[in-house]
This record gives sequence, structure tokens and C-alpha cells, in this order.
Amino acid sequence: MRQPTTKDLAEYFRLALEAGLCSEKDIEAWADKMIADCKSDVPDWLLNLSIDGEASKNRLLDAVPGESDPGTYSNLVFAHLGRAAQVKLLTEERIVRILFRWQLNRIIPKEQEGEVYGLDDGFDGIKEGWNSLEKFRQYFAEFFAQFREFENLIPQTDSKLSA
Repeated sequence: MRQPTTKDLAEYFRLALEAGLCSEKDIEAWADKMIADCKSDVPDWLLNLSIDGEASKNRLLDAVPGESDPGTYSNLVFAHLGRAAQVKLLTEERIVRILFRWQLNRIIPKEQEGEVYGLDDGFDGIKEGWNSLEKFRQYFAEFFAQFREFENLIPQTDSKLSA
């Protein structure tokens, strides 16, 4: 399992913020922790994440330097979405709609595209009468089970939004 880079974590936070899994205060707390751990001069992008309350967090996260791996940060977000479903922070429908929107925006890694379409179809099938809630929930649980091993890599914050 690859350890997430700072840029991977920035991409995770960008998606987590959009999904309602974290708040802007969580992003600032993450930046504050990195500043506290910094052994040299603190880069401007990190200071901006910590103290610039007026700027768009998406823009500031996008400015974090480095390379990201979509598989790595997606694993973190999927793990967090799965946990959010377990603790009822987000409904299954909300999660399916978030994933489908990301699918349309080409954010979902190719390895999960079919499964995300399956979740969306399965949920719609309940309303259309060709799928049962029980079958959908089984598929939903199986999809998120593959990401449980990444839960320990989700950045910990004090936010009640963090599942």
C-alpha cells in the first residue's frame, strides 16, 4: 500500500470537502499540523492553506505542489465515504449521487467506473422495481469493503464531519 503524498492528501481534501466529509476548518487544521512539523521555512502554499480564510480552499489545494496518484487519493475518499455510510453521516443515496457526479466529471479511476455505474443503476432499480433494497445494500457494502484497509490513512481531524 502506497503512502499518500502531500499532493494526494490535498486532492483527498478537495474531494472530501465537496462531498461534505470535511470542513474548511479541517483543511486548516491539516495545514497547521504540517506547519508544526516543518523543520525548515514554511512554504507560501502551506501558510495560505492555514491562514487565508478568504480564498477558495479548492484553489489553495490545487496549488499544493507535487504529483498525485488518482488511485491513492480515491482510495482515501472511498474509504471515508464507506465509513460515512456506516455511521449514517451521509445517506446511501447521497453517496451514490456524489459518486455518479464524479463519474461524469471523470474523477473516478477506471478500475471503479463499472462498479460506480452499478451502484447508480442498482439504486435507480429500487425505484423502478427491478432491484431490491437488500440487493442494493449488499452491492453497496461489497463496493466499500474493498477500501476499508485505507481507513487508517484518512487524515484525522477534530471535526464531527469526519466519520
